[in-house]
Amino acid sequence: MSYERRLAFNLRIRGLAEPEIAEVIDEMRSHQATTATPAEAEFGPAEEYAKQFPKMKRRSRGQIILTIGTALAFAYVLFAALLALLLRVDIREYVGPITLLPGLALILAGIVAGFLTDYFQPVQSSRGAR
Repeated sequence: MSYERRLAFNLRIRGLAEPEIAEVIDEMRSHQATTATPAEAEFGPAEEYAKQFPKMKRRSRGQIILTIGTALAFAYVLFAALLALLLRVDIREYVGPITLLPGLALILAGIVAGFLTDYFQPVQSSRGAR
């Protein structure tokens, strides 16, 4: 776990846009190269350093993936209920005795995929975008 990755992850959680995150990371790298001091010693823990930036209402890719997973889980439950009520089809014959397990699996997969997407998404350089 590098300091840059933890900082980028915490900035994404706060809702900063990717170009803003890239600019913060570039400034941190530049300062670190100039002073030859480790970033954590200079700026403190990544989580604390990220708190100095304002929270935005923008959603990260990970939050969007979580929202999609949750929506799919609700769609599955609604589909199972409609099958049971309208067509008298018991979905347990196809998915096993626990009807809600596939819906819970979708939500869990959304949580894990969303976290991993935000955490492992590489930081783009702001110099290349200019």
